[in-house]
Amino acid sequence: MSHKTVIKVYEIASYALILGATVIFFLMKENPMRLSLTMILVALAIAMRWLMERHRFKAADEEIDQLHDDLRRLTQLLAEEKKKNNNNK
Repeated sequence: MSHKTVIKVYEIASYALILGATVIFFLMKENPMRLSLTMILVALAIAMRWLMERHRFKAADEEIDQLHDDLRRLTQLLAEEKKKNNNNK
């Protein structure tokens, strides 16, 4: 899967978990387990957000590495072109 897809999945999952926690909190008034279930879902939502940010960081890091490689290659091509121009004069 691409980075954008995985990030979107984590984002949607976190929103769904927060929505589920809200529903459980307000609809299960007489259930003594509602606070525990709500806290578990909120903790899972936080974990999804953390995974999303971690994946964003990895994607950005890979992009930076790719840009560094491109810059090295372009610098090398520029040096070769300058050398070729100096030899032609």
